[in-house]
Amino acid sequence: MSESIYSVIEEFNENPIGSMRKAAAYFEENPIIWVDPWDRKPEIIARIGLRSVFFLPARDREIRLRLLQAIESVREAFGDKLHWIVLEGGKVKEYRTDSLAYDSLLDRYKGDFGVYIGSSTPEDAHGLQDFQAFFFCERYFGPDSPVMDGFEFHVPLSWSIDHAAQGGFSGLASKVASIIKPDWGTAGFALTVKCGHMNPEPRASLNPLLQKYPGLDCGRSIGDANEYPDGMGSVNWLTWVSDTLLQHIGGREAARKNLREQPGSDQVKVAELDWGMVFQAGALPGLGDNGDPGTLPTYQAVARTLKPLRSPNARGFTASPAALDSDDEDEIWDRETRAWVARFD
Repeated sequence: MSESIYSVIEEFNENPIGSMRKAAAYFEENPIIWVDPWDRKPEIIARIGLRSVFFLPARDREIRLRLLQAIESVREAFGDKLHWIVLEGGKVKEYRTDSLAYDSLLDRYKGDFGVYIGSSTPEDAHGLQDFQAFFFCERYFGPDSPVMDGFEFHVPLSWSIDHAAQGGFSGLASKVASIIKPDWGTAGFALTVKCGHMNPEPRASLNPLLQKYPGLDCGRSIGDANEYPDGMGSVNWLTWVSDTLLQHIGGREAARKNLREQPGSDQVKVAELDWGMVFQAGALPGLGDNGDPGTLPTYQAVARTLKPLRSPNARGFTASPAALDSDDEDEIWDRETRAWVARFD
């Protein structure tokens, strides 16, 4: 029997350490294909990798400076993997190793503001990136229109394995978090989705994977950010939460107490930060399987602990193909995407 993404993930779930390099190679060599129903041409639209995303309101100059410093740390970690860069309001340019001109950027952009970097050729900046990072700050229209802004980066699993001595993916994610100090953030397995394939049909084609493997995250920080003006969304392997949010459940000690009451919490590590806490759901990031009862109990323990902090607006990426054919498409998508955020409850 030829190997499939399902058999590779099944092997990974049973023996993460022993099969990690095999899974990493498979994920990189076998991207997810979508066939356009009009011209029947297959297109590469996504790949499984590692993703970290952070959310915070970045209206102040000092916070935007932190975002630029964080993008510098990612640029340094990616090194020669990068091939293009674009500043919000500018054009795609060939990547150069010279530092970003912080003051020039901060003074130039008073409203929408961001930086994007990727590993494809500059001509294919909208294609699927093996390495990418970006942040985007939306224009602020005042307290009656609250906004959240996002910072995100993706790496292949193999990069984290090869850079384990330097901290790998978790080390880079933790470094970025310490610079940004977000309201909340997550890191773990995720789908890296090709820019331009956020329309319903390709998104629905990713639904089976996202429904089967709860540890697999997906989303767009730019599109998702405004769903969290008053709380957080779903958790992942690493979940950062600020003291600003934790105070809504009684602070750090209350969070620890709530965690201890959850099944699976004995395998969850919690670290104190100068601005909040980080919850690590197990020794390694997991994918799980919804066909396996009690899958990813550590993720469930963290999710249940932080559930009171979830934004009432929080929605996920996935929705079923059946929703496309329904007369109640919007209602079904709303229900399904809310359920996906609550998948660990």
